[in-house]
Amino acid sequence: MRISDIRSGHGVTGIFVVASPEVRTSRSGEDYLRLTLRDEDRDSIDALFFGVPDDLATTVESGQTYEITGRAEEFRGRVNIKLTSMELAEPQWDPVDLLPQGDQDASVLGAIVSAAVESIDDRNVRAVVQSVLEAPVVVERISKWPAAKARHHAWVGGLLEHTVEMLRLAERVCETFPGLNHDLLVAGVILHDLGKVLELEISADFDYTSAGNLEGHMVHGVRLLDEAISQNECEAEVAMLLRHLVLSHQGTLAFSAVVEPMIPEAIALHFIDQLSSQIRPAIEDLKAARARGAQGTTIRGPTSMRHLYVRTGSDGAADNGI
Repeated sequence: MRISDIRSGHGVTGIFVVASPEVRTSRSGEDYLRLTLRDEDRDSIDALFFGVPDDLATTVESGQTYEITGRAEEFRGRVNIKLTSMELAEPQWDPVDLLPQGDQDASVLGAIVSAAVESIDDRNVRAVVQSVLEAPVVVERISKWPAAKARHHAWVGGLLEHTVEMLRLAERVCETFPGLNHDLLVAGVILHDLGKVLELEISADFDYTSAGNLEGHMVHGVRLLDEAISQNECEAEVAMLLRHLVLSHQGTLAFSAVVEPMIPEAIALHFIDQLSSQIRPAIEDLKAARARGAQGTTIRGPTSMRHLYVRTGSDGAADNGI
């Protein structure tokens, strides 16, 4: 059974890879197992196992393949599975192969980033950005890393897709506000999330590294930037502004920015980041809802974390315009 075939109110039987298993306690004090199931189409669905046997709860590991039975139910506009049994399956699948994948060509996206670097007129800024992109860990990971663990662009190649979306937006913003420094804004777009290649890791699921949990991607991003600055000529003020773009792109202290934006380019960077990171999950949530047959109804988007109206129509084009 495929996840795309699952409908609320129906029984579920199938083989899936387990990700992020976690034992929790219900309000009644009963332990239950919460986990994510992923199928061969790389689709995923949440599952709950109430009354889970103790020996099972303590042995389920992320990345293992299980044959499960249960029943699909809808809660707050989202379908999940209430499990009744789980048994290790044979054979065991490679969980990394089943992670969600981007649908854009990484080489094409990489060429867009390279062209954006070449569009930077200030040779010192251009050299610093190029040096960051040439760091071994960035070269190795930028084309396959996600942009987040579970929210926006949370798929293999998501970081590069997010960056290119933002570069396209940045060009339009610079056209609208010619007083912006194009070089700084483009540099900020490319640099702002590169620390995620150290904050996140890929295994059976996307997860945070220990350093990612304790320090965060802005700290990692500034370290990559500082190393590049030390390798190139860069005025002290320009170096400070590049750091500021990375450290302030979350927008507010309440949302984990180290400092709040204090130059127009940093303000623009924050809102460009918001456009990409908020609109993309909404589009993906609507696409998934349509695949489940939803039309003319309101859902709670599991990744956008907001209520969304699924418009009527035969394809996703109706979600993107009137």
